[in-house]
Amino acid sequence: GDFRDANATAFLWNLNDKKNIFNYYGAIKGSWVMDHGTKFGSRGQIGFAKNSGKNQFNFDGNFVTKHWDINDLGFSTNTNYAYYNGYYGYRILEPTKNFNNIYLNFNVNYAHRIESNLFTTLVINHNNQFTNKNFRSYGGGFEFTPLGENDIYEPRTEGRYLQVPSYLNTWIWTESDNRKKFQYNVNVDYYAYNEKGRNVINTSFYLRYRFSDKFNTVWRFNPSFNNNEIGFAGKDDAEIYMGKRQRNTYENSFTSQYTFNDKMSLSLAFRHYYSDVTYNSFFTLNEDGTLNPTTQFTKDLNGTYNSWNVDLRYSWWFAPGSQLTLMYRNAVEDYLGLSRMKFKDNFSTLFNEPMVNNISLKLTYYLDYNQAKHWFKKKE
Repeated sequence: GDFRDANATAFLWNLNDKKNIFNYYGAIKGSWVMDHGTKFGSRGQIGFAKNSGKNQFNFDGNFVTKHWDINDLGFSTNTNYAYYNGYYGYRILEPTKNFNNIYLNFNVNYAHRIESNLFTTLVINHNNQFTNKNFRSYGGGFEFTPLGENDIYEPRTEGRYLQVPSYLNTWIWTESDNRKKFQYNVNVDYYAYNEKGRNVINTSFYLRYRFSDKFNTVWRFNPSFNNNEIGFAGKDDAEIYMGKRQRNTYENSFTSQYTFNDKMSLSLAFRHYYSDVTYNSFFTLNEDGTLNPTTQFTKDLNGTYNSWNVDLRYSWWFAPGSQLTLMYRNAVEDYLGLSRMKFKDNFSTLFNEPMVNNISLKLTYYLDYNQAKHWFKKKE
């Protein structure tokens, strides 16, 4: 008949040897959409892994064709790409003279577009983690893209891409013994791009204090600084415009929880999210992904966004799998067409906006069919 029809079919395998040392896995999937013609797409994966012992590895490849579409029966997003991954890991789980455990891994990832065969990225990565005899953990790693990246998403136009220079990313972190009342975690993450003045600094701070087995509080602070980032600014019928900008983001939150017993708890959470962006110059995007300076684009895109939330939640697990939740939420947000405001002025402007107050009650009841069928038999 003259109607839309869809079909999705797949064959998957996941096999282990008798000793559960080696794993062989993969999938072949197809999608058909019949709507005034037939659109066929496919998706596949194949991999081989060693999952036991101190030395482990994994090699796999994935592809998704341009016309892969299962949205009638599920959800799919990115298409038209192939992705290959290699992983090697080394781990020591039994305590040694100086450490309780050690984890090391190395990764190589390569991606490209299927149609047009456009190179996307090559990423080489290393991570490490150690836990010493005092149960203090720390680690770090590095990542680099020796060939840079062709970003197919930032131009927001089909068939266009932005050349992103190569970067070297290094990070380090430490975490105290989580068995103790006071616990902290600090992480510093730095990206250095092969472009003058361009870098990214991501940091995170975590503090937790456990007053008792029933009451604890947590503070998190995550500032991020993107210097001389290149991003989409706008487009018209002739050109795509990109902007060089300074983008700073701060996320601050405080949470606490009191557990009355194994069935009831009360939690309180405060969260403030703040982000501002300042544009320094604009460019037109060339067909080969490079940029040309321009003065044609004159929009003022500087801005500041704020979001504030307070959540008070009471939870009662009155039966297995069943829960009653009463929540109060206070929220306010604003967007201003200017940036680099003073912290005091930023807060004053935010709380001059109208606030939204919500109270909600949610009941979730788990109904077990094996028990429910006996209810009807008794009535009969």
